[in-house]
Amino acid sequence: MLSPPQSFKYVQKKGNIRFIDDVNITPSGTRQIKVVAGEKVKPEQRVINDELLNKYADMIGLMPKAMSNYILYKVIDEWYGVKYRYGGTTKSGIDCSAFVQKVYEEVFCTELVRTSRDQFHSCKMVWDIDNLIEGDLVFFRTRGKRISHVGIYLANNFFVHASSSSGVMISNISEAYWSKRFAGAGKIPKGTNEKQVL
Repeated sequence: MLSPPQSFKYVQKKGNIRFIDDVNITPSGTRQIKVVAGEKVKPEQRVINDELLNKYADMIGLMPKAMSNYILYKVIDEWYGVKYRYGGTTKSGIDCSAFVQKVYEEVFCTELVRTSRDQFHSCKMVWDIDNLIEGDLVFFRTRGKRISHVGIYLANNFFVHASSSSGVMISNISEAYWSKRFAGAGKIPKGTNEKQVL
């Protein structure tokens, strides 16, 4: 017995993620896929993509082919080197929690609370650093006992953050400064603000 056709729609709210707009599967088994949102990669752009991934793969000790989230590294590249400004939320100056908030909104279509302390309390904690995955948040106590700094975990103990001394940059949790101040890590459910219509 043949089943009726199935149709799935995924609608993008925010970010630069490529979504399939419509998939129809007919009883005959043929499939029609229509992509209406996102960026099409032109052949000349592939070289730029490869260069970008190579650049960050070298920084964090990965093979470029192991890096699947191109959009994350594109957004990092757009912000890399932006100076730190307490309370800042733009490319003229940004603080750590606003940077994390912007990346999550653009890359993961997820709205986060504003401060590092509130972000810490919004996470499902990860107690073993070996269980961290790309996109998890890492927290630090840089001033006293309270959570005062946040970054986004990438791989191999590297994380991206807005540092008060150097602006948006990549650091390693294993560095003496960061390991001494490391307060924990957590997972945020990604894509909770993405509108899905099934």
